[in-house]
Amino acid sequence: NLRFQEWDRAADADYDKYKRKNIKERQDRGFMIKEGVVLVFLGISTWTDLRKRQVSLIITGLFAAAGLGWMLYQGALSAELLLSVGPGMFFLGLSVLTGGTVGMGDGWIITALGIFLKPEELYEMLLAAVLISAAWSGILMGIFKKKRNTEIPFVPFLLAGYAGGLFLWK
Repeated sequence: NLRFQEWDRAADADYDKYKRKNIKERQDRGFMIKEGVVLVFLGISTWTDLRKRQVSLIITGLFAAAGLGWMLYQGALSAELLLSVGPGMFFLGLSVLTGGTVGMGDGWIITALGIFLKPEELYEMLLAAVLISAAWSGILMGIFKKKRNTEIPFVPFLLAGYAGGLFLWK
C-alpha cells in the first residue's frame, strides 16, 4: 500500500509536469497565431491606408470580433479591456474634436487592436508608432520641405511599432 502511494504521487507529479508543459506549448502556439493575425491585419490596413487614404471598417470589425473571440478563448475577458480600448476611444474623440485632422479610422483601428492586445503591448506599440511618425514628419519637413499641415497615414507607423515590438525589443 505504501509503494502504491509513492507511485501515485510520482505519477501525479509527472502528470502535473506534462500538463504544465502542454499548457505552455499551447500558449506559445496561440501567441504565434495572435501575432500573425495582428501583423496580417496591420499589413492589410497599412496597404489600404497608403493606397486609398481610408480604413476598411469591415476588416476592422472582423478583427475586433476575432479579438473578442481570442479573449474568450484565453479566458482573459476582464476590466483590463478598458485599459486597452481607452486609447482608441481617445483617438476617436480627438478625431471628432479636430474635425477629422486625426483620422477616425485610426481610432477604430487602435480600438480594435486594444481588444486584441494586452495593455502593455498596445501602449508599447503606440509609443513606438508616435515616435516613428514624429521622426518621419521631421524628415518630411526638414529634408523634403513639406508643410506642417501635410497629411501622413498613421497605420503604417502602427505596423512599424508592432513589428518593432515583436522583433527588436521582446
